[in-house]
Amino acid sequence: MAAKNRGLFDLAVLLLPNLIIPPEAFPAMTGALLILGFCVYTTVLPNHKTWAPLRIGLAIPAIYLFIDYGWSRAYPRETRAVHLGMGTTAFYGIMKVIEVCWVRELDDERPKWVLKPGPHASQESRNGNDDVKPEVPTVLPLPEDTWGRITYAFDFLSSVRGASWFGDRVWDFAPSYIYNYSRLDRLYFVLFNIVFLLLQYLAADFFDVYVKSLHWDRTNGTPATSLPVPLQITTVLMVGLQTILALTISTTSFATIAVSLGSNPSSWVPILPNVPFAAPTIQEFWSTYWHHIFRRVWRRMATGIVWFVPASLKTNPTTVRILRHTAVFFLSSALHSIILAGIPSKLANPMPRPFLGVDAGTFKFFFTQPLGLVLEALLVFPLTEGFEPYTRTELRRAFGWIWFLFTGRYWCDAWIGHGLFEPMEIPISISPIRGVLYGQWVF
Repeated sequence: MAAKNRGLFDLAVLLLPNLIIPPEAFPAMTGALLILGFCVYTTVLPNHKTWAPLRIGLAIPAIYLFIDYGWSRAYPRETRAVHLGMGTTAFYGIMKVIEVCWVRELDDERPKWVLKPGPHASQESRNGNDDVKPEVPTVLPLPEDTWGRITYAFDFLSSVRGASWFGDRVWDFAPSYIYNYSRLDRLYFVLFNIVFLLLQYLAADFFDVYVKSLHWDRTNGTPATSLPVPLQITTVLMVGLQTILALTISTTSFATIAVSLGSNPSSWVPILPNVPFAAPTIQEFWSTYWHHIFRRVWRRMATGIVWFVPASLKTNPTTVRILRHTAVFFLSSALHSIILAGIPSKLANPMPRPFLGVDAGTFKFFFTQPLGLVLEALLVFPLTEGFEPYTRTELRRAFGWIWFLFTGRYWCDAWIGHGLFEPMEIPISISPIRGVLYGQWVF
């Protein structure tokens, strides 16, 4: 792709071409968000229950518009990564519609703002101890005026994990690390994130140069698991790190721009405060270290699913917990399967999709994770219980690493098989490493 042929729109996203959303898709997303925002607005009206039939009905066009945005073949997409990003956003939007328009009618839950630790909190809480909250958090009342309700709807829709645009508060479903997060120095925040962003950019460039230097054989359906073992391990690490960087680069960019323009630094909590692959157990990896990004909507979706379970099965808390975890894991599997299945098969030797449109690699990866959780609970936990805390934690972490390195190969089969390591995939257009090595600074 020649730099001289780029228009103004392309130049604006030259550094991160995977963030290019086709303008043709904007009307669908705008319409879906307006419908969803209106539905949230009606949930804080005094007579909110009388609006329930309208919310239930409006969910249908909102879901349709999100599907159109995420998977319509009418919108030109520059790379497969754009397909993934738009599909993920659409899937999240659909779950948010179901949460707001359908699930909330089962328990009438209406999220509220909670003030962050301040003068009323203990010194330990103000210092950011993740395990400390005020004994009685200050819960703010629901807004009672039109502008307050509009602000409420916008803030709720734009909050994935519970952070708020208002630096002094969070949503009542926010985890403790968001509740206790506080940054006051705007200049330090911006400068730190600029440096951090540059380091991430160089890391992404390095990984991209490395994977593009290798030949990936997609003809056999197992481009990763057919490699020599050392290269299989390297591939798993590369896919994992590239996925993390795809999240952190975009969120760091947005946070830096927003705070530079006046947003409160305390509103911009790092997207991954803990390195996912440092999780001490498989259970914690899936429940908090990775899935916390979508934890709110998945928990609400699980609430809706469990609601239909016979009352006789819901008397046992352990049974309910297993049902919730099963529902969340199923939703996670569906998310990853659908966004990969949504990538058009325009490559030579396209990835076979024998399992209801899902490729074998994705199928194997997600159906082996429950086995890992069972082995961890029945074998690893009991066998390591007698060790002192540090040794116990490291042994459990080691089992998690071994399990993910082994099963992650199947996900890499899917990742590579769908063409995400192909030369036409351009995560960044300005490449310092290619420039130094080959004189190819822009491509």
